[in-house]
Amino acid sequence: MIVHNNLKLNKMRNRLFIFTFLLTIISCKGQVVGTLEQFEECSKRPNKDQEGCPDLENITYVKDTNNRLNQFVGTWKGNYNGKQYEIKLDKKINYKKYPDDERSFDRIIGRILVKDASGNVIYNSMNKPDNQTFFSGYNFQGRTYDMHFVGNYDCLESGDVFIETKVANPNEMTLFYNQDKDGWLDPAKCPNFATYGSLLPTEKMTLVKQ
Repeated sequence: MIVHNNLKLNKMRNRLFIFTFLLTIISCKGQVVGTLEQFEECSKRPNKDQEGCPDLENITYVKDTNNRLNQFVGTWKGNYNGKQYEIKLDKKINYKKYPDDERSFDRIIGRILVKDASGNVIYNSMNKPDNQTFFSGYNFQGRTYDMHFVGNYDCLESGDVFIETKVANPNEMTLFYNQDKDGWLDPAKCPNFATYGSLLPTEKMTLVKQ
């Protein structure tokens, strides 16, 4: 009886494995793969706002086919305006920011640690899961990679972050932050807004790869 039950259990496990394997293959085959370069070119089309990019609408996975994102992966450190920055960048494959997204991307997910001149922590997302770092990339603009960051949203702390490794020294990276001008300011949650300084530098700073 025990042997019979074990055989039955093994058969069920084998069937489950085969089913899962086939489901994975079907899922992969169901994806229509495009490239970061195609979507970068799409963003430059003069009529994009009116017409979009209909030739790319069926693409469900935007892949980093040339491994351009690899140059950013790692931990970077720098100082700017009295603040100490540590930024950790990871490459995610076939990643969806939200489960119901119709399209996945190869993209960079970032984590940030900021300290003041005395070493006090101002901001820390190092231990946040991928979907809660609120710092993720979209695509290239030439050599520059465009990311979006949201910090203290109640103080209008959100905007685009542009990173680029230096041609002469790929272990150095420039970063600057274009803070959103519009948003919802909550005085109750941001009482010091008049003196609130942006977390990230709005002029180029240099970070060094560790």
